[in-house]
Amino acid sequence: MSDRSNFAQMPIAELRAYVLQHRHDEEALHIFLDRLHAEKQPSRAYGAAESVADAIAEYLNSRQHP
Repeated sequence: MSDRSNFAQMPIAELRAYVLQHRHDEEALHIFLDRLHAEKQPSRAYGAAESVADAIAEYLNSRQHP
């Protein structure tokens, strides 16, 4: 399904669900994170020493368990 135009038109909730089901699809993940960032500023700033992968995992986990 890696079609950039489909991801751009997809509602954010649907894109999130897709990313969670297709964790190997890096293109979809990047588009999802770009859209999240465009819609609102992140609530936490990460330091240079922190792992980006850990930050993404923490964010996705917090979204799954509000």
